[in-house]
Amino acid sequence: MRVTDKLRYDLFKNNLADLKERLDKTQNIIASGKKIMVPSDDPVIISRAVELEAQKNQNNQFSRNLGQLKTLSGFYDTSLTKMQELLTRAKELAVSQSSDNMSGSTRLAASEEVKGIIEQLVSIGNTKVGNTYVFGGQRANSIPFSLDADYNVTFNGTAGVPSVYVDNTTKENAGISGQKVFNSDTDIFSSLKAFKEALETNDITGIQGAMDDIDGALDLTENNLAYVGTYMKRIEDLLGDNEIKNYNLTETVSAMVEADITQAIADFNTLTTTYQGLLYSMAKVQELSIMNYLK
Repeated sequence: MRVTDKLRYDLFKNNLADLKERLDKTQNIIASGKKIMVPSDDPVIISRAVELEAQKNQNNQFSRNLGQLKTLSGFYDTSLTKMQELLTRAKELAVSQSSDNMSGSTRLAASEEVKGIIEQLVSIGNTKVGNTYVFGGQRANSIPFSLDADYNVTFNGTAGVPSVYVDNTTKENAGISGQKVFNSDTDIFSSLKAFKEALETNDITGIQGAMDDIDGALDLTENNLAYVGTYMKRIEDLLGDNEIKNYNLTETVSAMVEADITQAIADFNTLTTTYQGLLYSMAKVQELSIMNYLK
């Protein structure tokens, strides 16, 4: 079969067009850093990448949830530590005022300090972060504790607390109820009110009896502090696990759709050299054709 000049020219032209398309694509890969530019380049990989990106977005939401829980746990730790300090002071007052060496006037003065302790504990119970009362349970938009003129304290929150997802199947409590903190096994406010009244009436027996209740309040607070410490550790572990998941997802998606820029540049240089060589060869063929025609 005789290869005509036209056939040879058409072959050059088709090869040139193919090389130009590959050059443009490689140049776009270098510019964008992506080896897949449109879904039609590889529908299967694009579909999988979209799925993995959705998982990343979901994990990011879990991370935000966990971050909020970590922030809350910090407030609980601070609040309970302050409670422990106040209750320790109440215990010191009970021990000192139970002594026969104390008088009615010293006990009356101590009762004023106990009033202050009760007021500070109510303030802690009404701790607010943003628009959320952290001890309100599921009634986080209203004040959990109210104090009347007789130093009766009423809890207006709920025993239950809200929860949030921290992974696809697991929920964590998003808070600690004030009932658990102030009235679980020991009613802290009632115990302190009884202590205050014993001091006001110079009731040594009542003061001595209050010591056991205050010990119970301290035990409750220590248990809650231990709970918060364990809770904080669990949240930090979950945050760490989620960061690893996100890193792995990012690396997987990157390997699927991101280009090896060094290789792409090498490919571009090779294609450019080939393209230029083909242009040169095509020009020579055209030159020979014209010479043949002139002969």
